[in-house]
Amino acid sequence: MPASSRQLGLFGDPDATASARACSEPGARFARVALNLPVRTEFTYLVPKALAAGLSSGMRVLVPFSTRREIGVVVGVDTATPIEHGKLKQIVRQLDDEPVVDETLLGLTRWIAEEYLCSWGEALAAVLPSPLKHGREARTVRMVRAGPGAAEALPALEHRREQQFRVLRTLLEIDGAIEIRELCRKLNLGTSPVETLASHGLVAIERVEKDIADLLAGSSDRTRPRELTQEQRDALETIGASLRAGHSAAFLLHGVTGSGKTEVYLNAIERALELGRGAIVLVPEIALTPQTVGWFRSRFGRVALLHSRMTDAQRFAMWRTIRSGEARVVVGARSAIFAPVKDLGVVVVDEEHEPSFKQGSTPRYNARDVALERARRSGAICILGTATPSLESWNAAIEGRLQRLDLKRRVGAGQLPPVRVIDMRVERPVHDSLGLLSRELHGLLDSALQRGEQAILFLNRRGFSPVLWCRECQTPVRCSRCDLSLSWHRRIQRLVCHSCCEEHVLPKKCPNCAKPALRAIGMGSERVEQSVSQCWPQARVRRMDSDTMLRREDYERTLDSFGRGEIDVLVGTQMIAKGLDFPRVTVVGVVAADSGLHLPDFRASERTFQLLAQVAGRAGRGEAPGEIVFQTVVPAHMAIRYAAGHDYASFAQEELALRRELQYPPFARLVRILAEHEQEALAKLAAESAAESLRRALEGTQCAVLGPAPAPLERVRDSWRWHLLVKAADGPEFTQARAAIQRLVEAGTQVALSIDVDPVSLL
Repeated sequence: MPASSRQLGLFGDPDATASARACSEPGARFARVALNLPVRTEFTYLVPKALAAGLSSGMRVLVPFSTRREIGVVVGVDTATPIEHGKLKQIVRQLDDEPVVDETLLGLTRWIAEEYLCSWGEALAAVLPSPLKHGREARTVRMVRAGPGAAEALPALEHRREQQFRVLRTLLEIDGAIEIRELCRKLNLGTSPVETLASHGLVAIERVEKDIADLLAGSSDRTRPRELTQEQRDALETIGASLRAGHSAAFLLHGVTGSGKTEVYLNAIERALELGRGAIVLVPEIALTPQTVGWFRSRFGRVALLHSRMTDAQRFAMWRTIRSGEARVVVGARSAIFAPVKDLGVVVVDEEHEPSFKQGSTPRYNARDVALERARRSGAICILGTATPSLESWNAAIEGRLQRLDLKRRVGAGQLPPVRVIDMRVERPVHDSLGLLSRELHGLLDSALQRGEQAILFLNRRGFSPVLWCRECQTPVRCSRCDLSLSWHRRIQRLVCHSCCEEHVLPKKCPNCAKPALRAIGMGSERVEQSVSQCWPQARVRRMDSDTMLRREDYERTLDSFGRGEIDVLVGTQMIAKGLDFPRVTVVGVVAADSGLHLPDFRASERTFQLLAQVAGRAGRGEAPGEIVFQTVVPAHMAIRYAAGHDYASFAQEELALRRELQYPPFARLVRILAEHEQEALAKLAAESAAESLRRALEGTQCAVLGPAPAPLERVRDSWRWHLLVKAADGPEFTQARAAIQRLVEAGTQVALSIDVDPVSLL
């Protein structure tokens, strides 16, 4: 193993120069290399004389590590080292003629490593496309489709080869080709069932070469900027002044739905391009629709697109295109914040409140906060746009760390529609709607359909019924691997776990008490779809959730059909709440407005308000007025009251007062430490040991260690989960807490610990 600079701290000690001189040799060079390993240190290697003149920070090198070779990134080249030369190994090969990570991104990844408690190499791995990390480029992708005889073979597989059955059923539903990697990710399976089916001729696998032409193509019809409202002009004047001055600035663009935030983004980018600078636009993955991308392509032509469904080869080709300066505007999801845009001038984070901007695996960064930091380091402006700001951003604006720009009115004649709140405790639902639709919502839907208008029905829960309940022993049927109730999916006649994706045939008797007393209760999007189809047999109803949108093309095709008026009622989960702009939608119904309020998470009220406000914003965006209905059993809850009144400011004021009293974010910062193990006792012991260690380390400080306790989702995919929270005020206290956690991780534990700084979910 190479010599580690652990004795210098996480990133080396600049004061070690004096002591290092004694270990220097004339002309010798020593490279500090960050490896993509969960080891929070750099490694020092001897630079061969042949490479000494050309090697610099930001280049990749191949180095020996233990008994293997690894690709790492050079983060510094020194003329001396405190490590004995005899202990140093030599770099095997220099892989780049010029840096693949520039100085700004090197500094940014170092900040990420410090901020989110990961190694510098892990942070750098988030920046580099896969071929640069692994040293090989895959130019083809494996696609699979159902073969001849697949439909006839399906019934025989159902009870004998469960995984093969699920693969084949999904391929028959798709009725086309899908990338194997995407299929297996969706079904939470390995590739073995696909390969077995292929060996029996039931599926066909082919390699397809994909290029980036369709991802880069600009619109042939360049649109002119729309006439701006006075509010938009005022916002752009402020933004433009910072751009012209050439210094970093951060803005919170708070605009009601339909107020023209996108036009502000477009104009700001246009001004940056005129100054010879580039732009990055981040949007939630779920909102990365052809309509969204089209707004930017129609204005700027050649726009680079980055999203999770691209192949490794496509991402690498796009990375090279951006790095060359051929594409100056990048639109993408979370990881697009690392795009190698030259002379970055504008960073936009649309729907900045979205939890999907938080990375779920190491490095667990929040792209919103990384965007602010990258803009600061690049001398760029950062615009956080939303109708429903995160309370962290809203409070930052109150404290002056963000400059708030308000768009209080919708563009054109459109007005924010009135919201009717229906108390479902006293309401008698329409009989033929399966008890799901209130008379008010039923009447509005009926009128809209008679006028030839469109409607959206929202329920953030997929499946037909979320619970199969035993009336005898009063327990739900649970997943054998997870601490979750199985959901009944009527179309496929299966019980499905929404965590591990495991499926079960509907039991005739309760697995707990063996009594035939099972009943499907509750409602999901599939049940709402059936209800609407039953009430209006002539209506064209389509459901949009992860069960029906199996490929990105399905999602795009459905939105295109809805935009052309070929769908009357769109039923769906949260994927219909984000950024859709369809002027013929006049009715929006939220079937269970309170469904997210009862989660054991301090952000439940905030998330509910945001989701309701975003869904409500889909109505009345054209000339026809809109109507919105919230159905709920807690009509007095503040999240529902304020969302119904389109009153974000009052909601924020009340919720912030509660957070301040409890000292929860944004008035403190949290780190969640999660211990997972197949043996519950070991998970519990690891969490207890971590808590005890941290309490000792933080004794005498204002930092609080909360827990440990079983996680709300106590068991997931056969792993038991225990967690604890470390809470501290931002600043010196949080720095102390972070250092203590880092020492805990470096000391090593029997059970691996997941560290999540500023978690967006505590489930």
